[in-house]
Amino acid sequence: MASQNDLRRHRRESADSTVQLIWTDEAGGDRCANARALDISDIGLRLQMPVRIRERSYVTLRSEALGIHGRASVRYCSRVGNNYIVGVEFAAGLKRQSKR
Repeated sequence: MASQNDLRRHRRESADSTVQLIWTDEAGGDRCANARALDISDIGLRLQMPVRIRERSYVTLRSEALGIHGRASVRYCSRVGNNYIVGVEFAAGLKRQSKR
């Protein structure tokens, strides 16, 4: 059962895997980076990465270890120390492939 402080509709699982991201920056150029997955749910992923990504932009992400490959929308991007914590919500059609 979820705690009173956790009102999320989907359970999150800890993750510690590399995720590859590709997106278009504000100037229209293609960017790519590797991020570290912090946790994952059925609808999204929380990442730690060294660069900022604009909120509401779309990224293509891939991680064989997590069984994901597809598009996601950036919901938030917050600076924490020298890195950014980025929350993404999977776009319709992205299905997480279970590794179990």
